[in-house]
Amino acid sequence: MKTLRPWLRLETAIAVGVLCCFVVLGWLDHVRTVRAIDRFDTYSSYDFQQGGYRAWFDLLRREGVRVDRYTRRPAYLSDVVTTLIVANNIFDTLLRQQSGQEAGRYSSGDYERLRRWVQGGGRLVWLADQSSATDVAFSSPLPRAGLAPAASGLRLPFIVNTGRAHQAAVALMPSPLTLGVTTISGSSSLRIPFNASPHVTPLIADDRGSIVAWYGLGKGTVIVVTDETLFDNARLGRADNARLAFNLATYGLEKGQTVAFEEWSHGYQTGDTWWTVLPRTLQVAIALATSALLLLLFGAMWRFGPPALPADTSERTSEEYVNSMAALLERGRAARTATRDLAQIALHAAARSVGLPDATPASAIATRLRGSDAGDRRAHDLMTLERLAAYEHPTTTELVQAAQLSRTLRKDLSVNGSPALQPRRSAPRRSA
Repeated sequence: MKTLRPWLRLETAIAVGVLCCFVVLGWLDHVRTVRAIDRFDTYSSYDFQQGGYRAWFDLLRREGVRVDRYTRRPAYLSDVVTTLIVANNIFDTLLRQQSGQEAGRYSSGDYERLRRWVQGGGRLVWLADQSSATDVAFSSPLPRAGLAPAASGLRLPFIVNTGRAHQAAVALMPSPLTLGVTTISGSSSLRIPFNASPHVTPLIADDRGSIVAWYGLGKGTVIVVTDETLFDNARLGRADNARLAFNLATYGLEKGQTVAFEEWSHGYQTGDTWWTVLPRTLQVAIALATSALLLLLFGAMWRFGPPALPADTSERTSEEYVNSMAALLERGRAARTATRDLAQIALHAAARSVGLPDATPASAIATRLRGSDAGDRRAHDLMTLERLAAYEHPTTTELVQAAQLSRTLRKDLSVNGSPALQPRRSAPRRSA
């Protein structure tokens, strides 16, 4: 085997070294990206870090609230969700996109569905992110209040950046939303100006503007919170933040209704399938057609009844006819009637043989028959036949016994050992 030349071995080593450098640089870049994402507050109910809402989610669940996560885009929002909590962050969204991770961007259809859902009776808790009052050059995936035409149907109020965090925010009016809330602790400088949106009712504010406000939209309600840091894992236990978080999520909530945290924009997405994008009427039609096809397949594999046999044209014998009639009579329980008929025929023959009427009881006929060995035997057979005729459900053996006794009695008690026959009348002659 020939050995490699020295310069070839050197080039191979250099190529392997360069390849290892690229692998290491790629791994370091991935680690840096992941750490950079971790440093941003996600405001997701899945996030256990300081900037997540997992503590808020667990708080509601411990208090017995039916809480869930909504991982589909808002365009598919249904009435199953009663209260939807939306807490987006533009910086976290952009960083996820740069790192190749999923990040939801609302479309006009999503905003329109949110509007119709609220007008139908839904309750929307909207936590404004830091880009709401920032004149950014990029396209935000979230509605910037007063700036995004797609979100204008939600009538979100204008939000301004006052440059100062709220330290002395107080409740302005008694409300179920502020029940038990005296002070709150946050770090955002965003406010809703008092004179910016006349339809908005401020609930918690300071001298710069409102931090928590609400307004009605159709049959539903929209609650706007300008500080997302109030309810994150790091600050939820401070001041009365937890009480305020509970009030906002459970306001107007009845037993069995669902509070959902919107997670689609945070990257926890349930993808759209061909089935979910179909109209409801087409889904019903496909379901019916599939059911019919399955029923047809089931009927072809497992028949619901015995197969139809062609008519039998072969000629039956007398024995088969007798057997079939016997089976028919047996199914109809005709043994009792046959036994009684056989007993009645023998009784009438015995009564005529001793000169008594047909209605004479068997005991009287047996008394007339006794006096000889043959008469005693016939009387015993007659009484046995009478006993068999009294059975409600005679067996096959008892039916055969009754037939044999009836035949024997009629034969023994007839004239000359055979049944008496009436002379046959000749046909009358017609005159010429």
